Amino acid sequence: MKCIGVDTGINALASLNNGNQYGKDIKGCIERVKRCKQKSKGYYVAKRALKQRIDETAKEIIKSEDPDLIVVEQLKNMGYKSKLKARLSKSIRASIGTWNWKYWLKRLEMQCELNRVSFRTVSPYYTSTTCPACGQTNRGNRNGEKFLCLNCGHGDNADVNAGKNILNRFLTGLYGARYKQENLITNFL
Repeated sequence: MKCIGVDTGINALASLNNGNQYGKDIKGCIERVKRCKQKSKGYYVAKRALKQRIDETAKEIIKSEDPDLIVVEQLKNMGYKSKLKARLSKSIRASIGTWNWKYWLKRLEMQCELNRVSFRTVSPYYTSTTCPACGQTNRGNRNGEKFLCLNCGHGDNADVNAGKNILNRFLTGLYGARYKQENLITNFL
C-alpha cells in the first residue's frame, strides 16, 4: 500500500514525503494575480490560470504517484484574525487569499475520489518544525526552505520534511491505527 503525506505551500504547491514536489511554478501564478487590479479583466484571467494550474497539479500527483492513501494538513482559519493579531504580514495575507488553498484541497480530494484513493487530514501544528528522526520540535529547526534539526543534525527540504511529519502523524495516531486495522481486515477477506 502506497501512502503519501502532502505539505501544501506557496513555493511548491505540493511537497510529498518521498521528496517529490509538484506545482513549483504556483508562486508565479499567485504573484500574477496579486499584481492585477481586483475585478479587472486581467485579474479574472490570472485567477482562471491559477485554478487551472491547481487542477493540473492535483491530477499530476494522482497520475504519477499512483497512491492508495493521501494525507494532508487540515488547513482552516488560516486568515482568521491574522490582521488583528499581526501574526502575518499584509503581503502574506494577500498571498493566502489569492492562493485559494480551499480550492486546492477540494480539487485534490475530488481527484482522490475519482481515482479511488483514500483522502485523510491531520492537524497542521508543528509539522514543519518537528524532526522526523528524533521527534524534537524547535522553531530554530526551520530556516526558510531548509530544515536542519538542532538536536540530531537531520537535514532536509522544510516542505518535504513537513510531508514526512504529516504522514507519520496519521500513521502513528489514533486514526492511523484504525486505518491499518480496516485495511488488514479488507485485505484478509
